[in-house]
Amino acid sequence: MNLMRQQGVAAVILLGGAYDYDEYQLRMARFARSLDAAGSHLVLVGRPPLEGDVPATTVDYDNEGGAYAMASHLLSAGHRRVLVLPGHAELTTAQGRLRGAQRAFEAYGVPFDPGMVRHGPYDYEHGYEAVEAALHETPDFTAVLAGTDVVAAGAMQALRAAGLRVPEDVSIVGYDDIPLASQLTPQLTTVHVPYEEMGRVALRAVADRREGGAGRRKSADGDHLVLGTHVVVRNSVQPPGQHG
Repeated sequence: MNLMRQQGVAAVILLGGAYDYDEYQLRMARFARSLDAAGSHLVLVGRPPLEGDVPATTVDYDNEGGAYAMASHLLSAGHRRVLVLPGHAELTTAQGRLRGAQRAFEAYGVPFDPGMVRHGPYDYEHGYEAVEAALHETPDFTAVLAGTDVVAAGAMQALRAAGLRVPEDVSIVGYDDIPLASQLTPQLTTVHVPYEEMGRVALRAVADRREGGAGRRKSADGDHLVLGTHVVVRNSVQPPGQHG
C-alpha cells in the first residue's frame, strides 16, 4: 500500500473480509490518512468500515441479512437441527453470517444450539471434514448451512460418501452464488452476493470523489454504501424427512 501511495495511484481498493481487531482499525486508519494526504483514497470492499473520522469509503453488502434470509428459508421448510459452518470465528464475514442465522432462529422461536456450529476456513476440505465429524457426533441434523458455496460442495460430498442423499436426507445451502453453485448436482440454493456490482460501485465512488476535488468529504452515510443480497432457490432444499 505504501508503494502504491508513492506511485500516486488514484485509489487503493482492498477486497474481502478482515479480522477486525483494534490493530487492524489503527493500521487501516493510518493508511487511509497517508493516502489522503497524497491525494489518493482508500476504498474497502466487503470489509468492516473504519471507526471515527477516517477518509475512506466502504462498499459492503448485507452479509448478515443474507444469512438471516437463508436460515429463514431452511426454518420455513421445517428444519430445526441445522449444522452451521459460518467460517473462521474471528473473521468479520463469518461473524455476520452466524449472527444472521442466530437472528432467524430467534425470530422463528427455535432454540439455537451453539453445539451445531463448526468454525473453519472457507474451503472444500473444511466442508467435508466438518460434516464427516458431525455425522459421528450430532447425526440428527437435517440441513447444513454452509458459509460459502465451496464449503457447501465439500459438505455435499461428505454426505454422499456417508450414503446420504441431498436433499432427500439432508438439505444443504451455501453463500456467494458463484458459478459452482449452479454446476453442482443438485443445484445449490444459496445467497447471491453482488460482487460485480460492488466493484462497479467502488470505482464510481473513486471517480465521483476525484470529480468533486481531492479535498471533498462525503457525509458519514455516503462513505458506507451497502448493497442488498437475496436467496437464490434451486434444488438442494426440501422439508426434512426420516434422517438416514
